[in-house]
Amino acid sequence: MLHSKRAGALAALMLAALLFISLPISAEGVIGTDLSGFSSVTFSGEPIDGSVFSSSELTVINIWQRWCGPCWSEMPAFQQLHEHYSETPGADVFVLGALYYGSDPSQVPQAIEFCLEHGYTWEQMVMCPELLFVASDGEPENEYFHIPQTLIVDRYGCLRERIVGSIADHDELFALVSGWLDTLRGEYAAEAGDVDSNGAVDVIDALLAMRHAMGVIALEPGQRLRGDMDGDGAVTVSDAIIIMRITMGVH
Repeated sequence: MLHSKRAGALAALMLAALLFISLPISAEGVIGTDLSGFSSVTFSGEPIDGSVFSSSELTVINIWQRWCGPCWSEMPAFQQLHEHYSETPGADVFVLGALYYGSDPSQVPQAIEFCLEHGYTWEQMVMCPELLFVASDGEPENEYFHIPQTLIVDRYGCLRERIVGSIADHDELFALVSGWLDTLRGEYAAEAGDVDSNGAVDVIDALLAMRHAMGVIALEPGQRLRGDMDGDGAVTVSDAIIIMRITMGVH
């Protein structure tokens, strides 16, 4: 009888383990979240929103807290990253800090003073609901979650990777960012001209670009990015002609 009870308990434990293993990992559950709709305010009091993503190939967001020791340890690496990409032409990376202050707004002026004191010059903003959703594994009502966190976001505002915990040093951070930059550049190049995102560059894409350039229709932000062939920040007649030439095999 004892052996039977032990066998039953063991079977129950094995079943529980299998069920646990089959559960999705919460940290992966938020990958792919659209952050393009966020809005917040910077440390300088200026509004900031999801439009910042389309201005860069890649955005790095560091979520931190004023009293967080691991946050302090990695902040010099983010300063180095900011300086590197600010001084490197053609390396389109935006570094953004997001301060989590919970229910204590007095942390905001303290954090501003902290950044000034240590010479941290990358853009900083206060936490917003969209980032809170990601940081808390989709449970924003839970105010107990791990900080720091680092988010890799593409130019469409899509969350591509989330690192929970502190990053060891600049080398680790730079390798992470440069690796993603190479990956995303490859993706962007592959989709250039595919305005309607159907997997092919065709006459429809050229017509959409032309109609937008003429003011007949307004393309969505992602469509404008795919249709901006010359990289001047706008979809013009020239872009439509380039797309048409691609469809004709003469570009």
